[in-house]
Parts: sequence; C-alpha cells; structure tokens
Amino acid sequence: MRGEDSSAIPNFLFSLLIFLFICEIQAGKLQQTCSSSCGDITNISYPFRLKSDPVECGDRDFELSCQSNKTILEFYSGKYYVTRISYDAHIIRVVDINLANGICSLPYNFVSINDFDGFYFLNSSFHEQSFARFLNCSTTISYSAYRRLPCFSDQSYNVYVNYGGYFKEISDLPKSSYCSYISMVPILHVDVIRPSYEVIRKLLKSGFDLTWSMECRDCIKAGGYCESDKCYTRPLNSLEEFLSHFPKFMVQSLAPFLLGYNWKPDLIVPGRDVWN
Repeated sequence: MRGEDSSAIPNFLFSLLIFLFICEIQAGKLQQTCSSSCGDITNISYPFRLKSDPVECGDRDFELSCQSNKTILEFYSGKYYVTRISYDAHIIRVVDINLANGICSLPYNFVSINDFDGFYFLNSSFHEQSFARFLNCSTTISYSAYRRLPCFSDQSYNVYVNYGGYFKEISDLPKSSYCSYISMVPILHVDVIRPSYEVIRKLLKSGFDLTWSMECRDCIKAGGYCESDKCYTRPLNSLEEFLSHFPKFMVQSLAPFLLGYNWKPDLIVPGRDVWN
C-alpha cells in the first residue's frame, strides 16, 4: 500500500505543475489586450511591451524602451531603433543607433551570426543574410570589395567596410597591412556587386529584419534549444532540472509537498536561485 502511495506522488506533482502551467498560459492571454506607442511605432502590443507599461502588459522577454520618442530594442549588448513591426509576419525591423542617421560611423556593437540563437532570428525570407564587416588596417589596401570610411581614415587609421559575400579573409590580405576586424552588423540583402561606400551607408541606415518566435522562447525556457526557428529538446537528468524550467512561484507553492518527500530545500534558497 505504501508503495502505491509513493508511486502516486510524482504523478500528483506532475499533474499539479501542468495545471499551474496552464493557469500561467491563461493569464498570459490577458497580456495580449494591452497596447502602447512610442514615436513612429504606434501599436506596441503582445508579445512586445515598453518598460513603462503596466506589469500585466506584454512579455518581459520582448521588452522595448522609449527614449527621446524612439523605440529601442536592446539585443546582445547592442541598441537598435525599431522602425517597423509586422505582427502578421512576426518581423521587426531594427537599425543600429549609430547608423540610423546615415552619417559615417561604426556600429554600436559587434553582432555575428552566432548571436541569433535565442528569441530573435535573422529574417528567414532572405536566408543568405548579408553582413557589413568593418576592419582596421595599418596601411591602405587596394581591393575593390573594401570601401574606406572617410571619417575614420587618416594617417593613423585605415578603416574599411565590406558588404555581402565579396570579401577576402584577413589572412588573404597583404601581410604588410596588418588588418583586424573591429565590427560586424547584419544588412539588408540587395543584388549589388561591390557597392560604393555611399550605397553601403544607405543600406546600413535602412537596418535589417529580425523574426521572433514565442515557440522558441518557450522551448529555451523548457531547457531545449532552437536552430532555424525549430525546437530541439534535451533530456532532463533530475527532478531539480525539471522543476527549474517552471516559473518560480509554481515550485515554491509545491515546496511543502517536495520537502515532505526528501526534496532538497536549498533549490529555492535565493543564493541558488535557478531563475535569476
């Protein structure tokens, strides 16, 4: 009899967690009724929210800010102005804040293809997304795929930008040039071979498109990972790992049950908080 009772405990806990998780999903649906605006972006709604919005609005994983009447997305330590949002296509267009005014400048932050493995992805409608690569050389180089930035080139610096796939690896450039990459940023793809700096500058000002995926967000929070907007799961090795993928309040509400059946209480001690 005792064996039957003990075997029922995991099933009870699992059922209760699923119930609480469904409750959280239902509560999340209430977030979809909120809407706010900032500058030219007049409909900021679920899953997005502004930092100044009420707590029940939007999703904090897709939080934006409004600064000087500009909508800003902070992404991998970079800052980007949001210029448009398509909720039907799940596309958000952003532009690096240093490049948005169209003047000669370097990107605010270095972004590589490896950074797009979380909640945002490069727009899959142009699979071969182009990148603008910035590099600094000790001397001038004469290769038409690299365009010199006039505002960063003097006797001490020779800064170049390359667009798209027409580039040489640094190892293929003359050894005497001593070149190194200093920044990289996604850029909209156009069929232009070796464009001038002015064309590249205008493309940088236009920004680039990201897609977002609530499914991938949920997948990552559940311990999986996403590649090309597809979810892949990992095996869970322990009860603690399983519980760590649920919201904190759910697990804390179950603490009396878990503590009564030899579950370690230090999982929810603030110093070892797996949700922070």
